[in-house]
Amino acid sequence: MKREVIEKILGRMPGIEADKGRYAIDEKHHLSFYLGDPGRAMVVGEIDRVVLDEEFAELTTREKGTTVFVSYDAVQAISIRPPREEGGRRAGFA
Repeated sequence: MKREVIEKILGRMPGIEADKGRYAIDEKHHLSFYLGDPGRAMVVGEIDRVVLDEEFAELTTREKGTTVFVSYDAVQAISIRPPREEGGRRAGFA
């Protein structure tokens, strides 16, 4: 995926604040990047911050602040899960 495409995708997603190639993800939203080849992708989830450099992306996760540096061509997909609704699941059958 090209950097420009990633910028457009992140710009359309709810819960993301952009500032000059840096993207902060709201703590209630869950951002994931899918890296690698189609059908064999690795997921980097619970991303807290994305920095788009000239030649690579820097993905920092919430858990232990792990940082993954990845080339743009390794990105296959990006997803965001909105906050869960209050009240949770009900007991019983639907």
